[in-house]
Amino acid sequence: MVEFTVLALSARQEIEPFVERACLAGTPAADHLYRLGYKVVGADIVVAAMVIPARLVEEEISSNLALSCRLTPDGDVIPESSFEHSRASSSGVSPLLLDQLVRATLSPQNLHMEEATLANLTTMLRKLEESASIVRDALAPCTERAKEHVIQN
Repeated sequence: MVEFTVLALSARQEIEPFVERACLAGTPAADHLYRLGYKVVGADIVVAAMVIPARLVEEEISSNLALSCRLTPDGDVIPESSFEHSRASSSGVSPLLLDQLVRATLSPQNLHMEEATLANLTTMLRKLEESASIVRDALAPCTERAKEHVIQN
Protein backbone atom coordinates (compact mmCIF):
# COMPACT_ATOMS: atom_id res chain seq x y z
CA MET A 1 0.00 0.00 0.00
CA VAL A 2 1.36 3.38 -1.03
CA GLU A 3 -0.63 6.58 -0.48
CA PHE A 4 0.09 9.93 -2.19
CA THR A 5 -0.88 13.49 -1.20
CA VAL A 6 -0.18 16.64 -3.25
CA LEU A 7 -1.21 20.26 -2.48
CA ALA A 8 -0.94 23.46 -4.52
CA LEU A 9 1.93 25.74 -3.51
CA SER A 10 2.82 29.37 -4.05
CA ALA A 11 6.03 29.86 -6.08
CA ARG A 12 7.50 31.97 -3.25
CA GLN A 13 7.30 29.33 -0.53
CA GLU A 14 10.38 27.28 0.22
CA ILE A 15 9.98 23.56 0.76
CA GLU A 16 12.11 20.94 2.49
CA PRO A 17 12.09 17.14 2.52
CA PHE A 18 10.86 15.18 5.53
CA VAL A 19 10.53 11.57 6.70
CA GLU A 20 8.47 10.43 9.68
CA ARG A 21 6.86 7.33 11.11
CA ALA A 22 3.19 7.23 10.18
CA CYS A 23 0.08 5.55 11.47
CA LEU A 24 -2.90 5.64 9.12
CA ALA A 25 -6.47 5.37 10.32
CA GLY A 26 -7.72 1.81 10.05
CA THR A 27 -4.28 0.19 10.11
CA PRO A 28 -3.04 -1.90 13.03
CA ALA A 29 -0.41 -0.28 15.23
CA ALA A 30 1.93 -3.15 14.33
CA ASP A 31 1.99 -2.02 10.68
CA HIS A 32 5.13 0.09 10.47
CA LEU A 33 4.83 2.84 7.88
CA TYR A 34 6.94 5.78 6.76
CA ARG A 35 5.54 9.05 5.46
CA LEU A 36 7.95 10.97 3.29
CA GLY A 37 7.69 14.00 1.08
CA TYR A 38 8.04 17.78 1.12
CA LYS A 39 6.66 20.41 3.47
CA VAL A 40 6.72 24.21 3.66
CA VAL A 41 9.82 25.44 5.52
CA GLY A 42 8.90 26.63 9.02
CA ALA A 43 5.36 25.26 8.86
CA ASP A 44 3.64 21.92 9.22
CA ILE A 45 2.03 22.26 5.78
CA VAL A 46 2.74 19.16 3.73
CA VAL A 47 3.02 19.89 0.00
CA ALA A 48 3.53 16.35 -1.26
CA ALA A 49 3.77 13.11 0.66
CA MET A 50 3.50 9.39 0.32
CA VAL A 51 3.15 6.62 2.86
CA ILE A 52 5.20 3.48 2.29
CA PRO A 53 5.36 0.28 4.34
CA ALA A 54 8.57 0.19 6.38
CA ARG A 55 9.36 -3.27 5.00
CA LEU A 56 9.75 -1.83 1.47
CA VAL A 57 11.97 1.01 2.66
CA GLU A 58 14.14 -1.34 4.74
CA GLU A 59 14.50 -3.84 1.86
CA GLU A 60 15.62 -1.11 -0.54
CA ILE A 61 18.09 0.37 1.93
CA SER A 62 19.60 -3.00 2.86
CA SER A 63 19.92 -4.07 -0.79
CA ASN A 64 22.18 -1.08 -1.48
CA LEU A 65 24.09 -1.12 1.80
CA ALA A 66 27.77 -2.04 1.72
CA LEU A 67 29.34 -3.13 5.00
CA SER A 68 33.07 -2.80 5.57
CA CYS A 69 35.57 -1.91 8.25
CA ARG A 70 38.52 0.36 8.69
CA LEU A 71 41.58 0.16 10.90
CA THR A 72 42.54 3.10 13.11
CA PRO A 73 46.17 4.04 13.71
CA ASP A 74 45.96 2.54 17.20
CA GLY A 75 44.73 -0.81 15.87
CA ASP A 76 40.98 -0.64 16.45
CA VAL A 77 38.75 -2.13 13.74
CA ILE A 78 35.76 0.13 13.11
CA PRO A 79 32.70 -1.23 11.26
CA GLU A 80 31.29 1.10 8.60
CA SER A 81 28.40 1.10 6.18
CA SER A 82 27.75 3.06 3.02
CA PHE A 83 25.30 3.06 0.14
CA GLU A 84 26.39 1.62 -3.18
CA HIS A 85 25.26 3.09 -6.47
CA SER A 86 25.71 -0.16 -8.34
CA ARG A 87 25.19 -3.76 -7.50
CA ALA A 88 28.35 -5.05 -9.17
CA SER A 89 29.09 -7.82 -6.69
CA SER A 90 26.73 -10.12 -4.85
CA SER A 91 28.10 -9.22 -1.41
CA GLY A 92 28.47 -5.52 -2.15
CA VAL A 93 32.00 -5.45 -0.74
CA SER A 94 35.30 -6.52 -2.27
CA PRO A 95 37.48 -8.37 0.19
CA LEU A 96 40.46 -6.46 1.54
CA LEU A 97 43.52 -8.34 2.71
CA LEU A 98 44.81 -7.56 6.20
CA ASP A 99 48.16 -6.28 4.90
CA GLN A 100 46.32 -3.99 2.44
CA LEU A 101 44.22 -2.64 5.29
CA VAL A 102 47.36 -1.96 7.36
CA ARG A 103 49.09 -0.28 4.39
CA ALA A 104 46.06 1.93 3.74
CA THR A 105 45.88 2.85 7.43
CA LEU A 106 49.56 3.74 7.56
CA SER A 107 49.66 5.82 4.40
CA PRO A 108 51.09 9.29 5.12
CA GLN A 109 47.84 10.96 4.03
CA ASN A 110 45.69 8.78 6.31
CA LEU A 111 48.03 9.17 9.27
CA HIS A 112 47.85 12.95 8.79
CA MET A 113 44.04 12.95 8.52
CA GLU A 114 43.69 10.70 11.58
CA GLU A 115 46.23 12.84 13.45
CA ALA A 116 48.00 9.64 14.47
CA THR A 117 50.37 9.93 17.40
CA LEU A 118 53.40 7.91 18.39
CA ALA A 119 51.25 6.36 21.14
CA ASN A 120 48.60 5.34 18.55
CA LEU A 121 51.15 3.65 16.33
CA THR A 122 52.85 1.95 19.28
CA THR A 123 49.48 0.59 20.40
CA MET A 124 48.77 -0.65 16.88
CA LEU A 125 52.15 -2.39 16.70
CA ARG A 126 51.52 -4.08 20.08
CA LYS A 127 48.09 -5.32 18.92
CA LEU A 128 49.53 -6.61 15.63
CA GLU A 129 52.37 -8.39 17.48
CA GLU A 130 49.84 -9.96 19.87
CA SER A 131 47.76 -11.06 16.88
CA ALA A 132 50.83 -12.54 15.17
CA SER A 133 51.64 -14.41 18.38
CA ILE A 134 48.13 -15.89 18.45
CA VAL A 135 48.57 -17.06 14.85
CA ARG A 136 51.99 -18.58 15.70
CA ASP A 137 50.42 -20.43 18.65
CA ALA A 138 47.67 -21.80 16.40
CA LEU A 139 50.19 -22.71 13.71
CA ALA A 140 52.55 -24.62 16.02
CA PRO A 141 50.39 -27.76 16.44
CA CYS A 142 49.69 -27.83 12.69
CA THR A 143 53.41 -27.64 11.96
CA GLU A 144 54.14 -30.45 14.44
CA ARG A 145 51.46 -32.67 12.88
CA ALA A 146 52.89 -31.98 9.41
CA LYS A 147 56.43 -32.91 10.59
CA GLU A 148 55.13 -36.14 12.17
CA HIS A 149 53.31 -37.01 8.96
CA VAL A 150 56.49 -36.52 6.90
CA ILE A 151 58.58 -38.64 9.31
CA GLN A 152 56.04 -41.47 9.24
CA ASN A 153 55.99 -41.59 5.44
